[in-house]
Amino acid sequence: MPHNNFNDMNFTASTIAFITGIWGAILNFIKRDTTTHSITKKILIFIMDMLINVGITMLIYIGCIGYGFNELISVAIAGFLGHQGTRSFYIVELIIAEKVGAKNTFEEIKKNKEK
Repeated sequence: MPHNNFNDMNFTASTIAFITGIWGAILNFIKRDTTTHSITKKILIFIMDMLINVGITMLIYIGCIGYGFNELISVAIAGFLGHQGTRSFYIVELIIAEKVGAKNTFEEIKKNKEK
């Protein structure tokens, strides 16, 4: 049944969706190559990954619940698309770097695809 109010949403499923978003952000950060960055830049990248992934995950979860999907299906869809959304932001970041003159963008994308 579609939910028309945030108070109608299942707290446990919402918490699981939130934790799934955090877990996806952690996995995405671990996959990144940050060996050349300072600790401050690593923290900023982690926070950026966390905000993007959790934000996308919760937005998709709330949209699926509002549309009337089952809570478990909504958590699964939201977790998967949240992680893919973070990866797409990373690729867009690399494309923008290429447009402004970064020479190693394609090597970076190629290196990440080979992992």
